[in-house]
Amino acid sequence: MDNGKYMKHCYELAIQAGKKGFDTFGALLVHDGKILEEAENTADWEKGLFGHAEFNLVHKCANRYPDSVLRESILYTSCAPCERCLCAIASLGVENVVFGVSYEAFSQLTPHDAIPVDREGLLGKLGIRMKLTGPVLEDEGMHVFEWWGGEYRPLEELIAEMTAIRAKAGN
Repeated sequence: MDNGKYMKHCYELAIQAGKKGFDTFGALLVHDGKILEEAENTADWEKGLFGHAEFNLVHKCANRYPDSVLRESILYTSCAPCERCLCAIASLGVENVVFGVSYEAFSQLTPHDAIPVDREGLLGKLGIRMKLTGPVLEDEGMHVFEWWGGEYRPLEELIAEMTAIRAKAGN
């Protein structure tokens, strides 16, 4: 499987979402080299709508594909999925997730450091098989965030802004 090819497609979806004014995330489901479904982030925090790309993808796939197809598929996502999305992905029975940007790299754009968690191990304790693979093309993926919220801003500027916020907060 060409992880780079599919990740680039996720990044394109993420930029599309960003240009529409949403946060820059994209996801797709691939089975036997064919893209079955794709989704962009449509979260609207002001309205309280979750809308993460992975969550939207799960909704597109639910009750549409047999368990065997989902189990054999790979879910690609532009950024390591949040815990809520991991649970949604697990509910589909998808066992392979490939992500672009790691939790650690993404945390440069948030007010807090990434918390190291053995997500595969936690899911395993619940009887859920899931393999998380990544990061894939992470440097390229970080630049996708330059379109965050619909307005282009250089990555270096975004990271510097968050570094200043962290310093002011004492993090």
